[in-house]
Amino acid sequence: MTVQMSIAFVLAMSLFVASPGPGVLGVVAESMRNGLRSSAYFILGMIAGDMVYLVFAIFGLAAVASVMGEAFMYIRVAGGIYLLYLGIRLLLSKEEKRAKADLPTGKGRFLGGFFITITNPKVVIFYCGFLPNFMDLTKLSFSDALITAVLVSFVISCVMGSYAYAAHKTGRFLSGKSGRKLNRAAGAALIGTGSFLIFKRP
Repeated sequence: MTVQMSIAFVLAMSLFVASPGPGVLGVVAESMRNGLRSSAYFILGMIAGDMVYLVFAIFGLAAVASVMGEAFMYIRVAGGIYLLYLGIRLLLSKEEKRAKADLPTGKGRFLGGFFITITNPKVVIFYCGFLPNFMDLTKLSFSDALITAVLVSFVISCVMGSYAYAAHKTGRFLSGKSGRKLNRAAGAALIGTGSFLIFKRP
């Protein structure tokens, strides 16, 4: 992969990742309520989900999808239910500051980001439609695949990290005024994202 191709890929993917979608809503909700460290686990989960699709794209996404059949649908619904659970917990919380035991674990936040990415139609479009037109995946060397994985991780970290930082600053400002309203805003975002994953058509 040439330097020019790498730069073009980073720019194109940055625009794609930055566009509004379930991933952005999830990161914003997580960062507003639980902070930057929490959103970092969430973003790592998103990167892991993208790595799965990158591997599928390289080895034949259509072939893998046909073998797995309805498995993707069950994963999507499970992810949606988990996000609904987190959102409802936020809506029902009464105190502005919750005990550490009540906070989602790092593993839970990671899974939340993973489920959102693995079931996000925007991600599927990117790896099924955009990526094959951008590079010849059938002739991709191991080093090129490794570079692509690094670039994907870099773009997601930077773009989603920017969203998380902005949401964190907004959350800190709002928490001083009304922690209850902040809970409702973050909870509603998670519930909306979870509902989208559960009820969207294949």
